Amino acid sequence: MKTNYMRKTWMHLALAVSLMGALTTVAHAESFSIDVPFAFEAGGKNFPAGDYTVDSAASGVLVIRGAASSESAAILVAPAEYSDSSKIGLVFERSSEMPVLSAVKLRSGLTVTIISAKRLAANLKMSPKGVALSHP
Repeated sequence: MKTNYMRKTWMHLALAVSLMGALTTVAHAESFSIDVPFAFEAGGKNFPAGDYTVDSAASGVLVIRGAASSESAAILVAPAEYSDSSKIGLVFERSSEMPVLSAVKLRSGLTVTIISAKRLAANLKMSPKGVALSHP
């Protein structure tokens, strides 16, 4: 019984990872321009209002570049949802003084969420004792 449970768990994990890879690949080839009428934060940097281009640099990485300035930021993304709408756009979170880029809606209908550097660092913290590796 434990073997069946483990087998199902691994199958679900493999399916989830392959689905995330497939959805992220859809985001890989997209590029668009957009006008943001207010100052905002993305990838830990502050950007003024203006025209921006959003390009995919690699699977799971988007780059936002200012048209008028040389400011740019690479941001890690993860697929969030898929809709039939082909409307592109940027989604901002307004919980602080400056709006923070939280998601990107792509032409393919895929919406990807921004993986914040703080959340990424929190997930990568190791215990003070280190990590023990073993082989069966």
